[in-house]
Amino acid sequence: MENLKAFFTRRPERLLGRCGMLFLMAFFVMNLSSCNDDFIEDDGGEVIPPEEIVIPPVYMLLDGPYKSGVTLTQNEDSSYTIETTNGDPWATAGLFKEDVPEECNVLEFEYQTEMGMSNLELFFADAKNGIDATHSMSAGTVPASTEWASFSVRLKKYRQEFDWGKVKDYLRLDFGDQPNNIIQMRNICLRTMNDEEKQAEEDENNEALNKEKYEQGIKDYLNKEYDCHVTDVVVGESTISIQGNYTGEGTFFLGEIPPFVDMFKVEKVENKTPLSNGSFNVQLDRYVTIGDYKYDRLLSKWAIYKEGASKDEIVSHARYANVDKIHVKQSVEAIPLKSKKGLGGLINHGFLASDLDALDIASATINIPISHFMHLSQQEGDIPHTYGGRTYYFNEGYMKSSFDAVLEQTSKRGISVAGILLVPPTGDAGTLLKHPDFNGIAPYTMPNMTTIESTNCYAAALDFLAKRYSAPNMRIAHWIIHNEVDGGSHWTNMGDKPIATFMDTYLRSMRMCYNIAHQYDQHSEVFISFSHGWNIAAGGGWYKVRDMLDFMNQFSESEGDFFWSLACHSYPAQLGNPCTWDDEQATYSMDTEYVTLKNLEVLDKWVKTSRNQYKGTIRRSVWLSEAGTCSPSYEDDDLQDQAAGFAYGWKKINNLDGINGIQWHSWFDHLGDGACLGLRKYADAPHNGEAKPVWTTYQKADTDEEDDYFEQYLSRIGIDSWEGIIQDIP
Repeated sequence: MENLKAFFTRRPERLLGRCGMLFLMAFFVMNLSSCNDDFIEDDGGEVIPPEEIVIPPVYMLLDGPYKSGVTLTQNEDSSYTIETTNGDPWATAGLFKEDVPEECNVLEFEYQTEMGMSNLELFFADAKNGIDATHSMSAGTVPASTEWASFSVRLKKYRQEFDWGKVKDYLRLDFGDQPNNIIQMRNICLRTMNDEEKQAEEDENNEALNKEKYEQGIKDYLNKEYDCHVTDVVVGESTISIQGNYTGEGTFFLGEIPPFVDMFKVEKVENKTPLSNGSFNVQLDRYVTIGDYKYDRLLSKWAIYKEGASKDEIVSHARYANVDKIHVKQSVEAIPLKSKKGLGGLINHGFLASDLDALDIASATINIPISHFMHLSQQEGDIPHTYGGRTYYFNEGYMKSSFDAVLEQTSKRGISVAGILLVPPTGDAGTLLKHPDFNGIAPYTMPNMTTIESTNCYAAALDFLAKRYSAPNMRIAHWIIHNEVDGGSHWTNMGDKPIATFMDTYLRSMRMCYNIAHQYDQHSEVFISFSHGWNIAAGGGWYKVRDMLDFMNQFSESEGDFFWSLACHSYPAQLGNPCTWDDEQATYSMDTEYVTLKNLEVLDKWVKTSRNQYKGTIRRSVWLSEAGTCSPSYEDDDLQDQAAGFAYGWKKINNLDGINGIQWHSWFDHLGDGACLGLRKYADAPHNGEAKPVWTTYQKADTDEEDDYFEQYLSRIGIDSWEGIIQDIP
């Protein structure tokens, strides 16, 4: 009642506006003295059915306990002017004074902004736990508007999932990633759904049921023990050999499953080879013509089917090519790691050569945003590359300045570089490679492998990159497949998918890269990229990393193992807190919520466990490919905490042989990181890339000066010595 009175007192000029009658009716309903659970009786004795009872909106003010990156001004008409001051602006609404009616499942507000909001994120904070990244959602892009416009988003499933909307709960709104944005906002409320929104909700629920059925089909396939087996797939220069055995009654055939064919939706297999004996060794042409494409069967997997009248039945797991038996187009030497010190996200900068030497860097990562330099039609400065009967074009100037200049420096120093494959959904190549279910918000898309046209385009990019950068003077030794795939909703997006569905597609991308790259570099590894979440989703709509790795194992066991490795972003649990030794959610347990620099023993134990190893005996690599601690500011205490955070993490890394190395992120402080994670300050004036204390600490690591230099951090961390820093994991 207090909220309702405040509304009328605060906004008399809107009493008869769009919401006026709604509030008058609500006021009447709230003061009825005679009602029951099923009906309400008005003064005329007429009964009002429950579905016709009007539930008033719950209005919110941006007067909550926390805000960051914004300047908030409440105007006389109760609207807000929001000025964003950095790339991570957000504010919280006030705490609810009473439970929000469960029917109020739509967030709505009016706004004006010339820039729009790149991605409105909502965090459903509760009285007990406060703001939790796992209790969040993306509401999508808010379009620019110079006139008052309305924006709304349905929240029903999130309210239910997070049990949110109770007394003292509150909402955090993140206003995109644009600094210097001016947003006007008013009438922020939670209201009931209209008829159109109810229909959309019903449609989504039906779609969710179909997703669950499809998801279960993948799990059933992985868990099934088949009596028939494809045992080996050998890829020669011009032929491919598939071996296996089958048993049972009926007519059996060998079915080909290219990446662009969804085996879980196939009713009748198109490419089939009849089988007539219990065991077989089928010889086929490696290259076949499909439409206008010369398709390379190196990318296919193969399964045994039993012929059916209306639907063919799969009776074996499918199997990919045996990478040890792929025809080799060239041979190169492996690049062993000379130390565990690396640098992430290398760019062509004046400090490049000197820092690689001064820091004694042994490994590095470099971002490869494919669609930024790949074109479907030739543009000025492009070089052609023909693959699968089609010619694609690559911007030579872009590659020389962004990649070649960096790789020439790393290659001459014997530095092992991993290229991070990213697919921005921009340009003609990016449009073709955009997954059909891409949400339109994430910066990167899962490659579209649903048609031969898009699959051939992606394969062409992989072939071009693997060939160009397996040269001794410009070497990319490994490939990190996309970015933080546990956060598929925010990074490598293919819509809202259950985990097995996501992993089935992701594995296709990994396999394509692995098989193509091994033609040029037999030592190349592919890495799964994931955040510091382990047994908890690190964000709203994210997956648990441990579950993803379990699926990696299941697919490998079912469809043939390959040497995939782990690229972990082992930041502190709270990105803005460099004191990683205090991470309460990072415990010394295989059930820990987070894996940070504090408890790397968890990763060490995981890769040393037989069922997680390549073919059960060979340890997979672990790169901390995006990891580090931040300086919350440039004050001395914060800079020293950052350096101490690294020193603590390094003592773990250097004493765990299951951790191959750290590729510190980032080299320079960068606004887009949301925290000052660099070894150096901002590259532009007035800081001009000045080295921070952590730079010197990084330099001293793995040298004769390490022990003496690192001693200064013991008291800051709260320990007497580095002895016993490695903990046992039960």
